[in-house]
Amino acid sequence: MPSPFRLGFDIGGTFTDFILVNSETGEVFLNKCLTTPDDPSEGVMAGLVPLLDEAGATGEAVDIAIHATTLITNALIERKGARTALLTTEGFRDVLEMGTEVRYDIYDLFLEKPTLLAPRSRRYEVAERLDRDGNELVPLDEEAVRALAPKLREDRVEALAIAFLHSFRNPAHEQRAAAILAEMLSDVSISLSSAVAPEIREYERMSTTVANAYVQPITRAYLETIEDRLKQMRYPRRLFLMISSGGIAGGQTAKDFPIRMLESGPTAGVLAGIHYGRQIDIGSLVTFDMGGTTAKIALIKNYEAAKSNTFEVGRVARFKKGSGLPVKLPMVELIEIGAGGGSIARVDQLGLLKVGPHSAGASPGPASYGAGGAEPTVTDANLVLGYYDPDFFLGGEMKLDADAARYALRQRLAEPLGMSVEDCARGIFEVVNQNMLAATKVHIAERGEDQRKFYLFAFGGAGPAHAYELARALQMRGVIVPSGAGATSAVGLVTAAVSFDFARSLLARLDRIEWAEVKQVFDEMAEEGLGVLEEAGVARDRPDVAVTHRMDLRHKGQGHEVTVVIPQEAFEAGSLEGISRLFYEAHREKYGHAHENLAVELVTCRTTVSAPAPDISLRPVAAEGREGDAVKGRRRAWFAEANGFVETLVYDRYRLRSGAAIEGPAIIEERECTVVAGPSGRIRIDEYGNLFIDIRPDAGAEQKEARDATAPA
Repeated sequence: MPSPFRLGFDIGGTFTDFILVNSETGEVFLNKCLTTPDDPSEGVMAGLVPLLDEAGATGEAVDIAIHATTLITNALIERKGARTALLTTEGFRDVLEMGTEVRYDIYDLFLEKPTLLAPRSRRYEVAERLDRDGNELVPLDEEAVRALAPKLREDRVEALAIAFLHSFRNPAHEQRAAAILAEMLSDVSISLSSAVAPEIREYERMSTTVANAYVQPITRAYLETIEDRLKQMRYPRRLFLMISSGGIAGGQTAKDFPIRMLESGPTAGVLAGIHYGRQIDIGSLVTFDMGGTTAKIALIKNYEAAKSNTFEVGRVARFKKGSGLPVKLPMVELIEIGAGGGSIARVDQLGLLKVGPHSAGASPGPASYGAGGAEPTVTDANLVLGYYDPDFFLGGEMKLDADAARYALRQRLAEPLGMSVEDCARGIFEVVNQNMLAATKVHIAERGEDQRKFYLFAFGGAGPAHAYELARALQMRGVIVPSGAGATSAVGLVTAAVSFDFARSLLARLDRIEWAEVKQVFDEMAEEGLGVLEEAGVARDRPDVAVTHRMDLRHKGQGHEVTVVIPQEAFEAGSLEGISRLFYEAHREKYGHAHENLAVELVTCRTTVSAPAPDISLRPVAAEGREGDAVKGRRRAWFAEANGFVETLVYDRYRLRSGAAIEGPAIIEERECTVVAGPSGRIRIDEYGNLFIDIRPDAGAEQKEARDATAPA
C-alpha cells in the first residue's frame, strides 16, 4: 500500500514550520516550534514527533519529505561558511574585488563594500587560457596546479572554487584542475564555475561559484544530519529540497549546488500563495510573509511569479543594487528585508527610533520569551499593544511575559526618549510597518503594477498581525489570510513540483549560427535535467514530464538581454528567423519599440525540466455555527485609525465557519498566528476557511469620533 503522507518543513531564523498532508483525504496537520540554531535538527525532531503523533502516523507512512532552510542565506550574510579559496586564470584573481567597477552610491565618500568570501591571500592563479569560443590558447599548467595543493593544505582551506576564463564554453581545464586537486586534497570541497553557473560575465560567474564553495561543506554536513534524524523517525526515503527557482530537487543535487537553495524558504511561501490562489480563483496577489526574522514580499500575476537570473545576497545598503554579493542563478523574484517579530528596536545616534534589521532570533529571542533577551522587539511591542494574548502564544504551549516586554521597552526606549511604554510600542509598530510599506511599494512599482488592484496574501507568524495596516496604507483591495497562516510557507513545499533549471551561455548572432549547434546545447541541458529528475525518483519517460526552452536575446550591440520563451512548435521547426521575430515582439511589448534593422544576438540558452505538481486540494470547512459562538473574550488593542486603544472582540478562528462575517475591529486567534483587523475592516470566511479582510474607507474615523464623544470632558 502506498504511503499517503507528504511532509514539508521549513527551518527559519526564529521558528520551524511543519505540514503533513494526507494526499488521499486532503487532511492537513500543522505544527510550529522554535528553531534550535546550534543544531537545527533538534528543532526538527521536536516538531516532527508531535506532528506524526497527531496524525496517528509513523515515518514509514511518509511518501516524501521536502525541506526548506535559511542556512545558506544566514551563512552568507553572517560570513559563517567554510574557509574558501579561489583558483582562476593567471592575471584575473582580482576580478572578484574589482567587480563591475560601478559604485552603488557615487556620492558616498565612505562607501562600504561587502566583505569578500575569498580574500586576496586565498585567491590563486594558474597559467591557462581559452578563447571566447572555448578553443585552447594556453594549455593548463598541470604542474602549477599540483604545486598549489601544499599551499592550500597549509592555509587550512576547506572549500575551493575554480573559475577559469571562458570555461562556460569549454569546461576541460576546470575539470582537469579539479581532478588533480581532488586526488591530492580529498577533504576539500571543490566547485567548478562550468557546473555551478556556466554563463557569460566572469565576475558574476566567479562570485556565484565562490559562494557555492563557501557553503558547500556546511550544507553537506547539515543535510546528512537532517537525513540521519529522519531515518531515526523511520522515514526510509530520500530527502528533497526546495530550490530558489520554485522546484524541488534531490538531496545530492542540493549538496552539489547548495547555492540553489539560497532563498528556498521564501520561495516556498510564494508557491503557497500560487496554490491558494488557484483554489480560490484569484490569480494575482501580493504575498506577504513576515516571520520572526525577516519579511518577504512577492508579486504573483496570473498564477505565476516572475523569475530573475541574478540576485544579490548580503547587501550592506538596503535597496541599493550593487551593494551585495551577486549570484547568478534562477530565482523567484521577491524582496526581503530585516523586519520580523524578533526585529530589535533601538535609539540611533540622532535620537530616532529604529527597528531592525538585527533580530533577537530564537535564542535568546524577544524579551517577552523570558529566555534572557533584554532588547525590545516587534513581538514585545505587539504584546503591549494588545494584539497578542500572553497565554495563547503557539496555542498556549509558550507563555509570553508581558512584564518583561514592558520592562525592556521602558529601559531601552521609553526612558531615553522621554515617552510612555505604550507610545514606544506604537512607534515600533508604525516604524516596522513603514519599512515594509516602502519595500512593497518599490517591489510592485519596479514591475509596473498598481498595488490597489491586488489583495495582500498574508502569512508567517507575524504577517497576519501587520497585514491589515499595511494593506490599508497601500490602499489595496484587502487582505487574505489562509487557515494555518503561521505555517503557510510549508504548504509551498508539499505542493511544489520536482523541477530544475539549467543555463549555458552561447554567444552568437542568430543569422550566423546553425540551428544544430544551438539545439545541441538545449539537448545536453534537457538530458542533464532528466538525470536530475531520475535522481529525485521521477522516471524520464513519463509522458507528463515537461521540457521548456528559453533564450536570452538582445539587439546586436546591446548590453543586456530579454528572456524569450521558445514555443515547442518553434523549437521543432528550428527556425532562427522565427525566433528573431519572437524577440522583436517581446522587446516591443516590454519597451515599446524594437529595432528590426539590427541583428539578434543569442547570449544564453535556458532549459527547465519539470514533473507535474501533486494534486492537493483545500478541504471545505463546515458552514454551521454563529459568529458569536467563536468569541473568546475581549481586550483593549491599539489602532491607528482610532488614534488610541479600542475595546476589541477576540475570536477563536477554529470556531469560525464558512460564510461568517465580522465587523472590525477584531482579533482572530489560531495556534500559529494572530490576525488583527482594525475598525475599517470587514471580515468574512470563505468555503475553505480562508479569512478575507475587506477595508472600508473612513470607518476608522467614525469610530474615533464616537470614542472622543464618550470621553470625559
